[in-house]
Formats: sequence, structure tokens, C-alpha cells
Amino acid sequence: MTGVQTCALPISILLPGDPLRAKFIAENYLRDVKQYNNVRGMLGFTGIYKNIPVSVQGSGMGMPSMGIYSWELITEYGCKNLIRIGTSGALNSEIMIRDIIVSLASSTDSNYAHSFKIPGSYSPAASWELLTKLYETGKKTGISFKAGNTVSCDVFYETDPDWWKKWSEMGVLAVEMEAAALYMNAAITKIGRASCRERV
Repeated sequence: MTGVQTCALPISILLPGDPLRAKFIAENYLRDVKQYNNVRGMLGFTGIYKNIPVSVQGSGMGMPSMGIYSWELITEYGCKNLIRIGTSGALNSEIMIRDIIVSLASSTDSNYAHSFKIPGSYSPAASWELLTKLYETGKKTGISFKAGNTVSCDVFYETDPDWWKKWSEMGVLAVEMEAAALYMNAAITKIGRASCRERV
């Protein structure tokens, strides 16, 4: 959050791409809300949800933007639980509109990983601890979801209309643009506590 106003953030933070979605979540689901950031229009709020302090911060579109915000939240503000929430495009005929997808791991066509100098392909994954909590909460609340691999792509408007078919053949459930960067930053900083929940 380059230039973010100083604010002590809680340990858990939701990361929708759209800053107006962050505003909507804060206004409709949190109490005692305080806006801590509006730099470059990327809104951030902290409030209380069921007596637990939670922040919600817009992350922008694409892996570079998510990379910046998640890196600073982890390294500068000490955030430990980072959960991307947003929309995705289904790559599987069994997935219906408004289904919830949990990204166990995030494939990518991005060159984002080059800065980590990994000698091969790397598939960043979500935190098992957070995924387990999500699974248990889903059982208690009756909220169902599908879980599997997703893919974070750099290009929104692909010129090849069949680009998605190879991903689908490999069992990838959905496409979005940010999760892989979040997972890589969580891995390299060793917080190991990131997850991604998408709605188709």
C-alpha cells in the first residue's frame, strides 16, 4: 500500500480486487468501521466482525497489484491471515454461476515467479490451516463450496478463444488474476497463511 496512512491492522484481512467491494463489505458486514487507506483510490477499512477485528483492503487487478499490496501487508504491517475474495471464470461445466470455489493451489501463466529465482515450475498453494478451518466452518454453516486448482492469468482478453481448454483438461476449476501472487508472497515470507475464495 505504497503511501498508506499509518494504521495498526488486525491479523486477518480480506482482499477483494475492487476497492468499492471493500467499501461495501466494510459498510455491510463490519461494525465500528474506520477507513485507514485511500491512497490511489485503493480503499482499506478495519472493523469488527463477531467481536473479531478484521480488515478489508482493495488489492487492484492482476498479480503485480496483488503482489504489492500483499507484500506490504505482510512485511510492513504484520498481517498473518490474508484471504483473497473475488470473482472468477469457470473452466469446468460442473461449476454454476454463484458457486463458491476455494483455490487449493494456483497455477499461472505469469512471469511473476521469476523474481524468486526458482529453478523450475512452482505451484503456490493455500494454507492447510486456513483451508481446514474453512472446511469445518462450511460444515457448521451449511455453506457448500468446490475446491481445487485455479489459474491466475496475466491477460484478461485472450486472442485465442480456445486458450482455456488445456487448463480445463488438467482439472483446473476456474481462472482469475491474483491468487498466485498472494500465495507466492505468503510462501516466501513464510507466513504460510493465505487462501483464496472465489465466486463464479
